[in-house]
Amino acid sequence: MIERSEIIEIGQLGKPHGIKGELNAVIDENVDLDKLEKVAIDIDGIFVPFFFDSIRPKRQDSVIVYIDGIDSEEKAATLVNKTLYAFVADNVIEADENDGGLYASDLIGYTIVHADGRPVGTITDINDSTDNALFIVEISGQENQVYIPIADDLIDEINEEKKYLVMTLPEGILDL
Repeated sequence: MIERSEIIEIGQLGKPHGIKGELNAVIDENVDLDKLEKVAIDIDGIFVPFFFDSIRPKRQDSVIVYIDGIDSEEKAATLVNKTLYAFVADNVIEADENDGGLYASDLIGYTIVHADGRPVGTITDINDSTDNALFIVEISGQENQVYIPIADDLIDEINEEKKYLVMTLPEGILDL
């Protein structure tokens, strides 16, 4: 089963293009289309892999994709407006020479540790639907998720090699 920590959001499918199953898609500009062979799509809560037969440019901000097994307008219509996720292991995200920093989405799968060394949990996703982005954190042994603000003031250290984040968290934030 594909875990959320194994994938990263890279774009979205649009409406069908023609009658042979091709789809319009908007894919982030930092994705290397030459390396992009497969994506994951959330189908009823399960990430399912799909392989591309072809990707061709349409406009500057969009492409036309032909997905293996999607060979009719009807099948293509079932994927309209679905989010596309690349597999992190495929390394299709091009580095931005102007920015050596990390994005919050790069931290999915990292473990958060209190400044005093106590483990908090694992970042499973990012909620950026509001102006104040949040880490969605799964705490071992708990069913519910915890939301922690993504704020430079709270982050003390990021260890990319060992994939953990040291944070100074305000008292009671994990109880919200």
